[in-house]
Amino acid sequence: MKATIIGCAVVLMAGLPVSTAQAAEATCPTTEKKSESVRLADPGKWSYTYYVSWCVEDGKVTTITPHITHEEDSRWCVWVGSAEEAMTPVTDGSGAWNAFNMSEFSCKDAAGKPGSVNPWAVITVRPNGSSSVPRKGIGDEIEE
Repeated sequence: MKATIIGCAVVLMAGLPVSTAQAAEATCPTTEKKSESVRLADPGKWSYTYYVSWCVEDGKVTTITPHITHEEDSRWCVWVGSAEEAMTPVTDGSGAWNAFNMSEFSCKDAAGKPGSVNPWAVITVRPNGSSSVPRKGIGDEIEE
């Protein structure tokens, strides 16, 4: 089932450091946690996989590290990069954080007309080590 996003999302950084995996490993006092992965694709043209790892110290999420992999068939699409990324606290008092990534592929259709494709996902991470994917999609469409 697909729904259309109405409006515009504004994503702001909220003070939680985004780090490299090496920095997270060096500063994580406990075992680094790993979220479930999100995979979105147009088979034969492109694929996008996104997950995060995070550290918890004294019951608080201290570092979130994004991990993005992509594959593309250069006859159709070329990877452009991460277009947006943000880490924001969940406002329910649970200590959870939302990690967001939107990537971009430059693609052409069967007629050779250029365009872009923007797969994205939100992953919620919690101090207890659990994670979930509340939203994901491609462009303006939400995948459920």
